[in-house]
Amino acid sequence: MQPAVVAASRNFVCIRLLTYENKSEYDFMEGLLGVSPGTLPNTVFCILAPDGKTQLVRAGRGPRHGFSGARSMADGLRRIALRYPARTGQARPLPLVRPVDLALNVAASDNRPLIVTVASDPRQLAVLQQQVQQLAWNPRFIGQFIYSSTQRQAALKPLAGAEPDAAILIVEPGAFGITGKVVAQLTLPTSPATMATAFTAALDAFVPSRKDHNRHIEMGYQLGIEWTTVVPESDRQSVRAKARFKARFQSRR
Repeated sequence: MQPAVVAASRNFVCIRLLTYENKSEYDFMEGLLGVSPGTLPNTVFCILAPDGKTQLVRAGRGPRHGFSGARSMADGLRRIALRYPARTGQARPLPLVRPVDLALNVAASDNRPLIVTVASDPRQLAVLQQQVQQLAWNPRFIGQFIYSSTQRQAALKPLAGAEPDAAILIVEPGAFGITGKVVAQLTLPTSPATMATAFTAALDAFVPSRKDHNRHIEMGYQLGIEWTTVVPESDRQSVRAKARFKARFQSRR
């Protein structure tokens, strides 16, 4: 991503779509694109006004239909932002991916460590999230972690090394995003300084895995690993490509 685009995007609420992992979002995206039910592609881009309805940049598969390039996009974002000045004093929310198993899969796909906040009491969980939120938007940590939260200890089952009294877990995702290894965990009470030290140490120690796309998929088939989405994938081109790849793999067995 171009730095000018990233800088301009700071004036927007940027939403990472779950696409096939959330039915209500799936339906909303179909409405934006104006496609037939059950045909949503696997990428969608749109810029909406604060009313959540008015399309300022028409919905499509990506930003290329609205902008000729990175410079055009950065300029366009700045112009749009001037039309909708932000309210002052509003805290940016923690960008959560839930449930934990989905966040683990996203972390593996993005090659980023995962931070999970854990508390059975919803009020305590909200306090934890607020503490992490204050660090998440620090320039040192922006875009460096995937975040999730849970009230259920059972949700931590894929995370090797998770202690029952841990309130904040820092996790290194496995290659296929179905398991993870806890590399640091904090119990309560904790402090922003302690959290920042732990986040920095985990980030400095994290080594993104190198993956060959085709080899990675083939290894997943060999191990019997295949992710099932909440909503069946409906991007026809992607579905056909996966079917061809799987058929080639099975023909060599």
